[in-house]
Amino acid sequence: MKKESAGSKQQLTKNRKIIFSIISVLLPFLFLISLEIILRISGSGHNHSLFVNHPDKEFEGYQVMNPEIGRKYFQNMEYSAPAKDIFLTEKPNDVFRIFVMGSSTVVGFPYENNLMFPRILGERLRDAYPDKKIEMVNTAITAINSFTLADFMPQILNEKPDAILIYAGHNEFYGAFGAGSNEAMFHSPTLIRIHLKLMNSRVYQLVMKLVGNISGIFNSNNSAGEKRGTLMSRIVKDADITYGSDTYKEGINNYEQNMSAILALAKKNNVKVFISDVVSNLRDIKPFKSIPSGELKGAEEYYNAAKDFELKGEIQKANENYLLARDYDCIRFRASSDINRIIKELADKNQASFVPTLDLFNSNSPNGIVGDNLLTEHVHPNITGAFLLSESFYKEITHSKLIAPEVNPETEKSFKNFRITYGYSALDSLIGKHRITNLKYHWPFRDESKDYIDYREIYKPKGKTDSLAFNVMAKQKISLTEAHEYLAEMYFKKGDYLNAYREYNSLTKMNPYWGFYFRKTADCLLKLNDLPEALRFFERSTEYGEASFYAHFRAGEICMIKNDFEKAIFHFQKSQLNADKDEKEKTLIKIYQALSYLNRAAEGKEIEAYFAKVNPNNPIPVPPKTNTYMDYIPAQVKIKVLEAQKLIDVKDYGKALGLLTESLEIKETAIVFRLLGEVYYKNEEYEKAQHFLKKAYPEFKFDTNYLRSWFMTSLATSNTDDARKTLEQLKKIDPKSPEIGTFQIILNNFNPNNINANIDTK
Repeated sequence: MKKESAGSKQQLTKNRKIIFSIISVLLPFLFLISLEIILRISGSGHNHSLFVNHPDKEFEGYQVMNPEIGRKYFQNMEYSAPAKDIFLTEKPNDVFRIFVMGSSTVVGFPYENNLMFPRILGERLRDAYPDKKIEMVNTAITAINSFTLADFMPQILNEKPDAILIYAGHNEFYGAFGAGSNEAMFHSPTLIRIHLKLMNSRVYQLVMKLVGNISGIFNSNNSAGEKRGTLMSRIVKDADITYGSDTYKEGINNYEQNMSAILALAKKNNVKVFISDVVSNLRDIKPFKSIPSGELKGAEEYYNAAKDFELKGEIQKANENYLLARDYDCIRFRASSDINRIIKELADKNQASFVPTLDLFNSNSPNGIVGDNLLTEHVHPNITGAFLLSESFYKEITHSKLIAPEVNPETEKSFKNFRITYGYSALDSLIGKHRITNLKYHWPFRDESKDYIDYREIYKPKGKTDSLAFNVMAKQKISLTEAHEYLAEMYFKKGDYLNAYREYNSLTKMNPYWGFYFRKTADCLLKLNDLPEALRFFERSTEYGEASFYAHFRAGEICMIKNDFEKAIFHFQKSQLNADKDEKEKTLIKIYQALSYLNRAAEGKEIEAYFAKVNPNNPIPVPPKTNTYMDYIPAQVKIKVLEAQKLIDVKDYGKALGLLTESLEIKETAIVFRLLGEVYYKNEEYEKAQHFLKKAYPEFKFDTNYLRSWFMTSLATSNTDDARKTLEQLKKIDPKSPEIGTFQIILNNFNPNNINANIDTK
């Protein structure tokens, strides 16, 4: 028994040792977990989640990119806030969600949010797929590179994207954690990735803060963030990176590994990626620094040779030397050819869609060589370039048929017209000009060791708009939003509604979730007689749930003029949700009239009874139904359209077609599409007639005269499906029309082999 007792004591002692060992191992972890919880509860440290709930009450149910996310990647420098694109926390089945990744080019520098390419692209896709709800979320931050993009990727995938767009590569050496960056804490890619994971911990953030404070005590030099100059000039630590050097190879390898991980992760999660090559200014930016190395000439020698070859007309040799000059420039703010090679190879390897932006830029440049014609300096697109960058992605997305099998040809705008009607003005162009000019007063565009010249102190503005733009950039006493508002109000008071529209439209693209700017834009469009666009902007103003009596009532009035009585009733009913007594009575009258035009007056008995009590001697007036939509000619094209109509009346169709075609260069309008279609029909050019009348269909499908033209044109081109669709539409909007029987007979007796006979029956 003594032996058994001694054995039990030994076993107990052994068990205690095991327990104490486990506790001693777990104790540090328990301490760290407890400390982490305490720090989070106390609000110490920072939330480094990529997305957070929207702070505004009116956007409950939406998420937005964390405005402080840049703090995670920039310890020594200031960081820019990301775009405030919102998306639903709970993604509905009918939403198509796109995330965009990149850096300053994707941010839209040197312009504001209205000219960043994802916002341009979002509007372009909205026109192409009007029945789709598309969420476009821009995650770009200035001066980040592929390490940050790779860190973003898991959280982006958590939000169920349908597609991811990537435009990145210029910042690989000097962006945060780049091989030559002041924000590079480690040179080991593994350590960088571990550091980024740990930065989500408040304990690790506290340790990093303490280490930084201690380092600051022993470092008497100014930090990188305190140096004079732009972020571009201050973020660079090791500027000289020669082609093929160890530092160059480090940057290229980091890019390849990070982008490979991003694309592989997307592929694993069945998310479609569209990745573009990147564009540089070859012709008009000399190499920032030229250092011969081994068998390599200095970059400037290649650049000078390229200039000579281009002057001689030897374009292929010129292009080859421009590329060498860019690749051997040892200050690496422009991605080398290796970056674009990697992009193409990784896209092919991971079944991502490669977006050939460089080809599009080349095809829109003299001699196929990109320069200042499309870029503001070394890499950032100017306004034309921003639209081309958007168009490059647009073409690949629509070609992929990922969103829908086909774009809507009735609502899709031509690239040229889309750009003309998009929201930006001279103010946006000038703000970009001043930011770039200021940038070029600093390294690497000039030697900062020489006498310092501050552009912001020497420039004298020229005129009101220029003065506003310069003050936004240099003084920063007003925002660009406030500058646009000032000009818009000034123009509107002067009766210059076209320029007021341009300023307010710019604001709708800068602030696409604020209904106020859409309503102000629509008011300008009403003054310009552009009812289709006014309706679109009134409807957009209510998209995020804002109950505006004014917007819905105005939209309803436009629908009444258009004879779209079903939609008119919808808007008038919506307007009642936020209306006083007088306003409600106005909408009730409109609803009753619309019901009468739809031959559904019986549904308005309650309205009739209400007004019989209020005003028994005055029944609700119901004016005769008319087709007056054609009378509203947008001011921009009014002179040409009126002259063309006079020519049509005297059957001078040739000159009329010329004027109408010229008007499309100013602005594409439904009324001109209709007139062109009708003139081509009279000229017996039926294919052209069909093309233009089809584009007019959304606006005039409630006009019986238009439907007659469209019906006959459809038959003239043997398109019986469109003819039947037109007949059904006529039955719907005017069931008592005497033409219904005639159309039915024509359709029943239609002979595709005898088109002329069918047409003669008109």
